[in-house]
Amino acid sequence: MSGLKNVMLSMVWILSDTVLRSVSSTLFLLSTLTSISSACPFCGPVETPLSYSIARSSDVAIGESLSEAVANRQGQRRQFFSLLSRIVPTSPGKKIISVESAMPPVEAAVETTFSGTALLFNLPAVGWTAIAADEMFIGYTLQIPPLKQRIFKDKNRLEWFAQWLDHPNQAISKDAYAEFALAPFQEVRDSAHAFSPAEVVDHLHELSLQQQRRGFYGMVAGVLARQSPKGSQSSCRNALIHIITEHQSNDFQAGLDGIMAGLFIALGKRSLPVLERQGLFENEASPVDQRHLLQALRFCWEYPSDTVPRTEVVFITRKLLPVPHLTREVIVDLSRYQDWDFRNQIVAMWDTLGGEGPLIRPAIVGYLLACPSEKSASLLAQLREKNIDLFEKAQQAAAIPFPAAAP
Repeated sequence: MSGLKNVMLSMVWILSDTVLRSVSSTLFLLSTLTSISSACPFCGPVETPLSYSIARSSDVAIGESLSEAVANRQGQRRQFFSLLSRIVPTSPGKKIISVESAMPPVEAAVETTFSGTALLFNLPAVGWTAIAADEMFIGYTLQIPPLKQRIFKDKNRLEWFAQWLDHPNQAISKDAYAEFALAPFQEVRDSAHAFSPAEVVDHLHELSLQQQRRGFYGMVAGVLARQSPKGSQSSCRNALIHIITEHQSNDFQAGLDGIMAGLFIALGKRSLPVLERQGLFENEASPVDQRHLLQALRFCWEYPSDTVPRTEVVFITRKLLPVPHLTREVIVDLSRYQDWDFRNQIVAMWDTLGGEGPLIRPAIVGYLLACPSEKSASLLAQLREKNIDLFEKAQQAAAIPFPAAAP
């Protein structure tokens, strides 16, 4: 029974830590990279792409605003629109058909009030929703490949959207970017040849570029550094190295997590000397840069065939264990990676950094509870003998479910 209890406690600890770490990292980095998903991990939160809304809608229409938006009791803004025409699918794509003039107005949910032309979607369980649209945006909408159509005009879907990423119409550019942000990394990788290496390098040096977009282009640069002709490979690789090694006037470099991931894609194991020369494993290094590195390593664990082997991910992650502000997260990651051979070094943190960080000792206990080795039971007993009060507090903290759970 004690073994089963330990397993259950360790599972609660890992789940609890994942939730808490996800919240804190989202606030810290304004991104969603704390837990790797199938979507692009460096692209940040985006609005729902048009193709997703079209695929879910029972009706897609073009309308004209009739009133100002008014908030209902739930605080949701709703606005009236007249329906002018419908967008219907055809074998070659989509077309616009007029609607009968007697059709009554529809009330649609909107983010904010606007006047003029709108795209409207009739979504299940939601009803009509509307977004502002000009003629150019509607023309783009008519061309969008269906969500489930992998090949479109002899290109894969993302290749088609690549041409719109830098469009001067911000609504079009944002929608094209959203397609990349929600796509699995493998699809982004397979469409990277649609990008010009020179333009990608220019984007990397564009400091005013949105943080998530810069990280995205860092990842694309890494892919191009492996796939492109030699000259382009060199320019992309050198751009990534330059950005990581250049002196920064402040402690925050937009999109550096994606840029570091791009370096891992481009250089594989040869990335480590670059990172070491920057002193990124030293306590004096920028805490923000070190956190970006940890995020990039999580990406590498998810995609070892495109970056570095998982054994190398473990090796590099271990080097961050003595960094005080990352110690707890490193312990959690090593537990997730099932790196049980490093347990003695992790337990050694109990008497060093464990006294400084209130969450480090619970992380150590959680790690040992998750470890299947018989040696872990002996180490737990040793920690208990050191100070039974400290140990029991750490054990209780390791077993606490995330805050939203019922007691």
